[in-house]
Amino acid sequence: MNNLALLDEVVIPVTIDYLEEDRIYQVSCLWLPGAHAWGESLDEAMQAIPDTIRAMVEAYREKGSALPIQLESLDLDSPLTLRVVPG
Repeated sequence: MNNLALLDEVVIPVTIDYLEEDRIYQVSCLWLPGAHAWGESLDEAMQAIPDTIRAMVEAYREKGSALPIQLESLDLDSPLTLRVVPG
């Protein structure tokens, strides 16, 4: 018998921009307008965006605001998979 547990995976589309004037990377979540994370390296920005997404989802829920359907049942403790899409 297989004892592996499968986790629901949420794949979240993000865009990446390099802001030359500020010399930083900006990662944005397409499903949550205003959800951005920044970093001096792309890795730093990519590591920061999941916390931003979780914080915004939690704020939406606390306010009773409607979330995008893809995020309505998001378990804030589950791992997020980010997929970079063309901006």
